[in-house]
Parts: sequence; structure tokens; C-alpha cells
Amino acid sequence: MRQWVLSITAASLLAAVAMALTPPGRVKQVLRLACGLMCALAVAGPVVRLDFGTLASSIAQYEQQAEVITEQAEEEAKMLDRTYIEDKCEAYILAKAAEAGLDVKGVSLSARWDEEDLLWYPWAVTVDAPYSGRLAGVIEAELGIPAERQAWRSDD
Repeated sequence: MRQWVLSITAASLLAAVAMALTPPGRVKQVLRLACGLMCALAVAGPVVRLDFGTLASSIAQYEQQAEVITEQAEEEAKMLDRTYIEDKCEAYILAKAAEAGLDVKGVSLSARWDEEDLLWYPWAVTVDAPYSGRLAGVIEAELGIPAERQAWRSDD
């Protein structure tokens, strides 16, 4: 990069000195064209010396790296979505339990990935409280978790 900037600077300085020393007329017009070409070559120097084989392999390598990073980001986003769904469903169950006047110490919900719809959905739940038919009905009706995937724990 430094060499490129130095070559542009040198070409510009040489062109300026040559133009200043040349008398007006046809020769100066030709010199102006030559100086313009020299400056253009100095600017385009890195492109002219570019090794296209190395460039192609570098681009392929960057594409592979970008694909890996994209896959990792998608997987991370998917896991964040899962955590979000689980947290929201757990909060919903706790809120419904509070509305019903139940003493629920905690809720642990797990979500599953649906390949067809490409989304997370509530799969199973463990409620730290004695069984409540009312809350179990809400969990089944509102979150789609049937009774067989509901676990109830009580200290008794």
C-alpha cells in the first residue's frame, strides 16, 4: 500500500515538473496526454500486477469462511429463538398460575424444532407445584402441551 502511494506521488510530481518546464504549444498537449497516462498507470498499478489465480483462490476461501460464519450465526439465532420461546412460555404459565391463585415455585419448559414449519414450539413442561387440573388445562389449550408431557412436582 505504501509503495503504491509513493508511486502515485512520484508520477504526479514528475508530471507537474514536466508540465511546468514545457513551453505552451503542441508539445505541451502531447506531454499532457503522456503525463495523464503515466498517472493512470501509477494508480492502476496494483490491478495490473494482480495475480488472478491467487485472487480466485482467496475469494473461494473467503466464500467458504463466510458460509461457515453464516451457518454459525443461523444456529446461534435459532438457539436464541428457542430460549426466548421457552422463557416467554414459562412466564405465561407463571402468570396464569398467579391469576388462579396457585403457589407455583417454578416452571421449566422445553421447546422442540419443527422442521416443516421452521419454528420452535413448546414440547414439555415441568411445574414445581402440586397438580392443578385448571392450570394443566390452560397449558394444554394455550400452549399445546398435552397432559402426558406435563410433569408436576410438589414437596409433599
